Amino acid sequence: MYRRTTMATLAAILAITGVAVAQQKKKTDHGPIPWITSLKTARKMAAKQKRIIMVDYFAEWCPPCKEMLATTYKDARVVAKAKRFIPALIDIDKAPKDAKLARVESIPTIVFYDHTGKELVRGVGYRDAGDFLKLMAEAEKKVRK
Repeated sequence: MYRRTTMATLAAILAITGVAVAQQKKKTDHGPIPWITSLKTARKMAAKQKRIIMVDYFAEWCPPCKEMLATTYKDARVVAKAKRFIPALIDIDKAPKDAKLARVESIPTIVFYDHTGKELVRGVGYRDAGDFLKLMAEAEKKVRK
């Protein structure tokens, strides 16, 4: 009986640990920016906080998207400046209606919206950190006008 209880306990611990590791890995797959994966949630947060939404429409299978996640979104300057925005990473395969409404024709497509949902700036294709910082600055400048 003792052995069976010990084995069941060990199996439960391993299962819980495996789930926790998988959840942690999932959280960090997309780098240090705290991405929101629901456009609806991002819009609510932006409206409440009066902040710009920074949306990257991407797909897991997209090489330029993966490159941006591995480089641009890990650049310390981009990570620091992203704190001024509500960052949303929207997988077009999981949210095709959102992609269609945003008129996404190729990926990655990055769109900045003001807190009311009005489009400010759009960028299509891979952007290195320098180009991405320019897009961010352009979005902020349009809001100040």
